[in-house]
Amino acid sequence: MSVKYFSITELDKTDGVITLYTSSDTTAWNYDDKKASENYLALSDQLGITPKDMVKSKQTHTDIVKIVTRQNGGDGILHPVDESQPYDGLITNEKNLLLCTVEADCVPVYFYDPIKKVIAMVHSGWKGTVKKISEVTIQKMKSKFGCLSENMLVAIGPHICKECYEVGQDVFEEFSKSFSSQELQKIFIPKNQEKFLLNLEEAIRVTLEENGVLASNIFSTGICTFHSQHKGFKFCSYRRTKSKTERMLTAIMIK
Repeated sequence: MSVKYFSITELDKTDGVITLYTSSDTTAWNYDDKKASENYLALSDQLGITPKDMVKSKQTHTDIVKIVTRQNGGDGILHPVDESQPYDGLITNEKNLLLCTVEADCVPVYFYDPIKKVIAMVHSGWKGTVKKISEVTIQKMKSKFGCLSENMLVAIGPHICKECYEVGQDVFEEFSKSFSSQELQKIFIPKNQEKFLLNLEEAIRVTLEENGVLASNIFSTGICTFHSQHKGFKFCSYRRTKSKTERMLTAIMIK
């Protein structure tokens, strides 16, 4: 068995990291899914590591980002993580430690500082985006590892696009608490008096650039989980399938 995955070209070509995102060909990645352990074992064989060299976030749409080390190996993979301590982002400076998040329309955000050799993997749904989890990640990379924003390379993985993501007035109001009126005009497209189309990628780009990441260092796969096909493969989308278990694995590792 092998796991079909794609990579973020702009990050992998630095030769400092390995990145990946899976297709709807393999969808079991949560600890309580019976097939997950088999999938992680197959993937680890392909990457030349073991499941003990992987860490998965405990996602509840927070803005909490956790620094992990080799001691966290297997968290969320070989054993469940503490339900009372959720986190939606992971940071490390250790080699051969795969940081994993899962998504089904939410935005995976990959961070790499090639100078300090620090990586982060972040799950940013609309709630995490409102809370600016990318800003939390940047600030923690700076304070804990001495990273500089201008050195960071950031990639935005497959997620539901602005043409497919319809939201209500309640979501708009939440964003209005964190973003300026000028920024809201870039992030939301009014559909009618009650509905909007939400551009999560633009909201994350705004946050990244406000925190000093260079626009030229922000990359995107341009893949929509709801409607896109990439090389014949589809991607996990809760809005399309309504599945509570099917997820896309997104990950990054320092070589």
